Amino acid sequence: MKKIIIIIFFSLGFLLLSQISSMVASKHPYPPCLDCTCTGNYCKQPGETVPYEWSELIGTEIHKAKVIVERTNPNVTAVVLLEVSCIHIFNVCCNRVWLCPDGDGRVRIKPIVG
Repeated sequence: MKKIIIIIFFSLGFLLLSQISSMVASKHPYPPCLDCTCTGNYCKQPGETVPYEWSELIGTEIHKAKVIVERTNPNVTAVVLLEVSCIHIFNVCCNRVWLCPDGDGRVRIKPIVG
């Protein structure tokens, strides 16, 4: 019984990941996750000047926001989500910023590292 539950769990996980990958507006896969235990400005090291949060991008056209995030912090990849539900992988990555669109293709939620 335990073996069947594990197989079902992994099958559902694979199905979910394949659905998520189809909701990302990128022809090229984003880089592997660099796991971390922080998000946003909590990831900032003393003396760092690059941003880890972009509240000023709320309402900005999503592809323009991607360019701004990647230009202002070259250590991260901004990943544009296609669905307004903003479903994405919930691991915390120091090198990834999810960009969540509204119905008009503008940033809906403050982009943060993690």
